[in-house]
Amino acid sequence: MMKTFFTLLFCGFAATAFSQQHVTGSNEITLDQAIRIALDSNYTTRTAANSLTVAQYGSTKASDNLLPTATATGAYGYTHNLTQETSIIGTPLDPNSHSLRYNIGANVNIYNGGFDASNIRSAEYSLDAAKYNLKWVRQQVAFNVVAAYVNALRTKELVATNEKTLAEYQAQLDRINGLYSAGSVPVIQVYQQQAVVSQQEVQTIQARNNYLNAKADLLFLLNIAPDSYSAYDVSLNGIDTTLGALRTMSAAVQPTPSLVNSLLDQRQDFQAQRASIASAQEAIGVTRSALLPRLGASVGLGGTGENSDLTKVQLFHALNGGLNLTIPLYDAAQTRLQIDIQQVQLETDRVQLEQSEEQFRSDIAKGQNNVRAAEQAVTATATELKSAEESLRAAEERLRVGAGIQVDVIIAEAQVQTARTDRVNAVYNYLLATRQLEYLLGKTNY
Repeated sequence: MMKTFFTLLFCGFAATAFSQQHVTGSNEITLDQAIRIALDSNYTTRTAANSLTVAQYGSTKASDNLLPTATATGAYGYTHNLTQETSIIGTPLDPNSHSLRYNIGANVNIYNGGFDASNIRSAEYSLDAAKYNLKWVRQQVAFNVVAAYVNALRTKELVATNEKTLAEYQAQLDRINGLYSAGSVPVIQVYQQQAVVSQQEVQTIQARNNYLNAKADLLFLLNIAPDSYSAYDVSLNGIDTTLGALRTMSAAVQPTPSLVNSLLDQRQDFQAQRASIASAQEAIGVTRSALLPRLGASVGLGGTGENSDLTKVQLFHALNGGLNLTIPLYDAAQTRLQIDIQQVQLETDRVQLEQSEEQFRSDIAKGQNNVRAAEQAVTATATELKSAEESLRAAEERLRVGAGIQVDVIIAEAQVQTARTDRVNAVYNYLLATRQLEYLLGKTNY
């Protein structure tokens, strides 16, 4: 019944939030589904997409600034004279007066000090930066989902490991209780094993909480409402965690010097930084245009008229046109100081790009180290787990035949649990290290 409820809840959510295209009818979300959901719904990707839209508008606005502007105005005026006026022959005049006027005009910039050309180029580079940024943000979000998903899988398996150990500890306690009831062992052994079981119960509770929190971190990236977290689960579907598969995956992502150098030119985050630098450089030209003359032209049609009778107002029309030349003389050096500031900021952007490139090389080196260490840890923990399990069997057998003591069994049990935990952590660290190196090398494309 509960499974049916979760299935219906999941289907309903998928229909409303993801248009029934991301998640199957099960409450388990695969890694591929999680990535696709995040690319559509994650806050970061949505923000980057909005930034791209703004940059597109900015580019259009900069180009449209080359077009002429046109305005039209119209006005009506009414005057009532408080002092009665008379004509020359003594006939009283109407104290009321109505006036009408209109003007239709257009203005065009002939030369704007290079402002428009620099502004258009700056906006185009900003648009390129926004496009590259959105592409890279998608890769970042995808990897963040991978990391969160792998962590959720790891903590989920640690729950199973702790529950298995707890069941074994409980079974051992049951055996000791039976031996105590038969008078074969002292009560202290019962107390010792009860303490071990209680400690393992605490660890199991913590493991379950760690899993719930890891799953919450993942589902937050997918923009799933917190009150629905319990309806979802992660799955190893499509993920092979065998040593052979992990080694094959890691061998496929080993970088070469030529690949690293090409990524410095091709990876979207570096392209976005370079486009931003180009935009900032053109923005200096926008500021510098304020130091140069400006020439504009205007043309218009207007008319005015006045009469004491509104219906008899006669408009007198006129055409007008002209050229406007503006020459900046002195602005208290504010423009030149602003240019100096922009040039320093531009140099800072270049330094940050160099830092990003060096950080990338460092991340690649550390990524390789992590993959190698993780592979070695997987091999070592296999031996650790096998040895710990053999030690536990030997300790239990010695206790059974009366040649050992309960403390030896408790120590051996703890070693098995530690080995199981180390094994799980090693496998998923290997998986994550490989996927991280894959991400750094740009081998994913979302």
